[in-house]
Amino acid sequence: MAQTKKHDYTAVVIGTGFGATMTAIPLAQKFTERNKDKPIETIETVLMLERGTWWTTPVSTVQDKEIATAEFLTKKEQPVQYWSSQNYFRGFLDIFSRCYRRTKDENIFTKLFKSLRNEDGLYDFTIMGKRGFLGLFGRKRDGITVVRASGVGGGSLVYSNITIQPPDFIFNQKWPASWDAAARKKYYARARHAISYGVLSALKAGDANLPLRSDLAPDLKKPVLDLAVNTGLSNIVMRTARLEPHWDVADDPNNTRGLKQIHIRSLDPDGKPIPPAKQNRLWLDRTRVFQGAVRQLTSDYGAVDLAINDLTPESLVPLGPEQPPPNYPVDAATEGPNGFGFAGKNYCERQARCNVGCLPGARHTLNKQLMAAALGKADGSAGPLLPNLKIQALCEVDVIRALPDGGYEIQYIQRHHDDPSSFDQATITADMVIVSAGCLGTNELMLRSKERGTLPNLSDQVGVGFSANGDYIAFLEKTKERASIVRGPVTTSFAHFHTDKKGTGPEASPDNPNPELFHTIEDQGIPPAFASVVGEGIPLIQHLVNKGAGGGFLIRAILRYAKMRIPQVIREIWRNNRERADFFKTEEERVSNMMCVFAVGRDASQGVLRLGKKGETPLRISKPGGQKFWDDPIYEAIVDSLNRLAAKIRPDGTTFQFFNPFLTSTAEAAGAQSIASAHPLGGCRIAQSPTDGVVDEFGRVFDKTKTGDRPFYEKLYIADASIIPTALGVNPSLTISALSLRVADKIIKELPPEP
Repeated sequence: MAQTKKHDYTAVVIGTGFGATMTAIPLAQKFTERNKDKPIETIETVLMLERGTWWTTPVSTVQDKEIATAEFLTKKEQPVQYWSSQNYFRGFLDIFSRCYRRTKDENIFTKLFKSLRNEDGLYDFTIMGKRGFLGLFGRKRDGITVVRASGVGGGSLVYSNITIQPPDFIFNQKWPASWDAAARKKYYARARHAISYGVLSALKAGDANLPLRSDLAPDLKKPVLDLAVNTGLSNIVMRTARLEPHWDVADDPNNTRGLKQIHIRSLDPDGKPIPPAKQNRLWLDRTRVFQGAVRQLTSDYGAVDLAINDLTPESLVPLGPEQPPPNYPVDAATEGPNGFGFAGKNYCERQARCNVGCLPGARHTLNKQLMAAALGKADGSAGPLLPNLKIQALCEVDVIRALPDGGYEIQYIQRHHDDPSSFDQATITADMVIVSAGCLGTNELMLRSKERGTLPNLSDQVGVGFSANGDYIAFLEKTKERASIVRGPVTTSFAHFHTDKKGTGPEASPDNPNPELFHTIEDQGIPPAFASVVGEGIPLIQHLVNKGAGGGFLIRAILRYAKMRIPQVIREIWRNNRERADFFKTEEERVSNMMCVFAVGRDASQGVLRLGKKGETPLRISKPGGQKFWDDPIYEAIVDSLNRLAAKIRPDGTTFQFFNPFLTSTAEAAGAQSIASAHPLGGCRIAQSPTDGVVDEFGRVFDKTKTGDRPFYEKLYIADASIIPTALGVNPSLTISALSLRVADKIIKELPPEP
């Protein structure tokens, strides 16, 4: 007689983002391998709990002509929503009315009226502090505002697709000793492959020094590519796909793909100087302006490795049918960074919509991998690759309880698909739990489980060591050259400052950089939906910081837009026949000479999170001694670099500077100054003991009452941004993935004998 399972699931993974996907898929794959020919009741299963819903594109794509994905998910009893598809003001309203997450406790209106709630929204705009009277008056902000995602795929749904490995010196402090250069090389290579092709593809490839197909042995290429969901990393700098960039490629010790930098010729064939503005005319305007400027400020810059499908230049793979023409060398057809043979794949259409939903479906969002693994292909051509992997959406975990005889109880609410404001209480048990709810989600869950005594022996360091990763967004109102920030992927290029290399320091001492102030600046596009409110956009952002994105924000947006546009229509429609009116200009024209950048840096990682009390938000945050987050020295260094960048790209004779709308005098007067972070880190940081942190280097959660070789809660792990012990100074998705794949390896190594 077959032995029945002790708990409901072998493993429960809380979340579906980078940490969750990089641990759940390897674990489910391992269980699949060792459960062949076993009775169904003994098969080891993995359940992923996600508080959000599925999101997909509402328009026809290369791979989904009939827009079958949403119907497929619905048939699988999965809740699904479409990305906002409008690119203009209607899109702006759609994002903040349908895609913005509003819960019962948002304010007095959402508390009283269910119709105003939107628990299955994509964007969670988290402002920490005191709510004030009725959630409207007398609010007090703690100084950190976090934009995070809520949906299957986690942060991958809204991130900028950037994969950057931090320089080695980042790991010299506060990182576990065994996370050495050799281990980093192995896991960062695997993470690149896992993001660029797929986790199952990376597992099949083993520890080959990845991510290019040419790195794989011939006998591995076909099975590895057969398991690939995506077509590899891309460097997108050209106005359209297929154009040859003619860039310079420099060696990069942290990236076998090399560093792609703009090629500037100083003289023409006749020996005459060539202005940079006259060169690289087929590059994206924003990329050309940005790289042309930062090359004068630092030696460490180039095109970002993007997790986006794109078509290779014509010189590598020709356009054609899905089968190569007669006598065409097949190996050549399947080589190249993103050729992917002749099979049709979604590719980037340069719509600058990465953060609000990729309509052509080219981004490597993790929901694609999770759907293939757990549910199968939308066209019905293949079933699930891992039938023992289950995904349950609209589940918000309350606490984790350690059971006396081993294993864990997970208490959560299951929201109704047809009315997410209604829900049922639910409880399940598991042998193992992996917490990957994102930095804020994981910290809140662990703090609550500690406070309620369901995990009473957690380290007292839970919530300590939070970092905003030096995040800083800034705008320059005027550029001397066209920048066209609504065209291209949302980010194309980066520049490192204050590395350990000469030529990356400030203007006064370029050969003496200070790695303690290391930071990265990236060009940032904006979707046309946001460009539609240019002129009113910055005041709206400041109102958003101060009041939140509830109904009042939408009313304010509509009124501001109407105040600006209606008189303009009346006035300009009558003179449009004589002179083209401004009202009829496109969004690209309106922001053609504006530049937006995003910076990340090494802040001090001194934030402390705690649970909010009555009249407060669920999480509160502070720094020792009441310091302001924006007073960290990293921001002074970032502003210095931006001032030098502004001098290179603003019109001659002007004094325009980059400004951060969250840190202006207007924001200060409203009490709304804030560091706006998209990359929160820490709070459950890696350490060697519970005295200094919450987990060890393999994500194993410390039990402070235990000593010896295993001072842990057995089979309880954390794998996400919350375990990163220091600011990285680069976008964290690749690091989260590398760490989580390492956690997965340790979990698999420590599995008990086969059941």
